[in-house]
Amino acid sequence: MTTAQAEPDLIIRPCLPPFGGIFDLPGRETPVATHMPHGPFENLEEHLHEHLPHLHISYGFEIAQHELEQLPESTHLEVVMAVKKEHRVDCNPIFINRKNASEGECLKIGGDDVHWIHSEETARKATELFARTGRRLPDDMYFSGFLTSTPDERETRAYSREELHEAIGTGLLVEQHFQATWLEPREEPIDPYDVIIYLGSTDTRYHTFFRLPAIVPLGVS
Repeated sequence: MTTAQAEPDLIIRPCLPPFGGIFDLPGRETPVATHMPHGPFENLEEHLHEHLPHLHISYGFEIAQHELEQLPESTHLEVVMAVKKEHRVDCNPIFINRKNASEGECLKIGGDDVHWIHSEETARKATELFARTGRRLPDDMYFSGFLTSTPDERETRAYSREELHEAIGTGLLVEQHFQATWLEPREEPIDPYDVIIYLGSTDTRYHTFFRLPAIVPLGVS
């Protein structure tokens, strides 16, 4: 008698931002914060915090210990965020800890920092999966999707089983940051609101949705 092996999976568990201090944010007490344009100023167009009022969104996630054979042969990581229709979203690399008081150290997989590129297909996937649960987004919100990308953020990038195992095989706790800005540029601040986030990967069935609160309830750690 033989026993079928379990299908490869990548288990990701969301949590409040674990480190605090990155981008001068307090961390788990304020996962969603309103910011006007601020430094560090590097005069880069893609650094939205330098140019536009934005909603700074941060959360953590824990990747459990995985044996090599438990991981998919190759996969892209997926992140999708539900924001208001008058906003757009961009995301930062994943941080594994702090380098100093306000700067994070980036997670590397396959020798490069993890970067992201917009993906309409991933947004559609999350929209469908969310609907299967019997839930629907408010009429004024939509899902914005991302896949892991090359460092120049021009092409998607999948990670091999070996690359994933080297980075996260023994388990990993990380912090992810996003910025939501006005779709049509405005000068007024964005009022904080709860956001819904999807985490998953392209080549496994595992995925999770969670609500990140603008105000953390008392007793949540």
